[in-house]
Amino acid sequence: MKDNEPKLEKLFRTAREAPAVAPPENFADQVMSLTAPASANNVITIDFLLPKLAWAATFVVAAFLSSEVIMYTSGFPSLTAGTEELASAWNSEFNTVITP
Repeated sequence: MKDNEPKLEKLFRTAREAPAVAPPENFADQVMSLTAPASANNVITIDFLLPKLAWAATFVVAAFLSSEVIMYTSGFPSLTAGTEELASAWNSEFNTVITP
């Protein structure tokens, strides 16, 4: 790498001393003329996806709320109580002390 340092310094010095190159005035127009407009068939747009996600979220919330109401009126434990019961049963399986 030491051998390349004078060459790199010479290259950087030459690049700093070189005159700046200005793009033509219609450069932006040239670039935009070469790009193809995006097709709506190839892009998933937010206005297509967002309503479906909103309906799915609404359905999930309604399902949980209705199951909570049905379980409460039927006398079953609520989802929270059932989850706590399952968690305590799960923990009791792993909290056993094994003695030799």
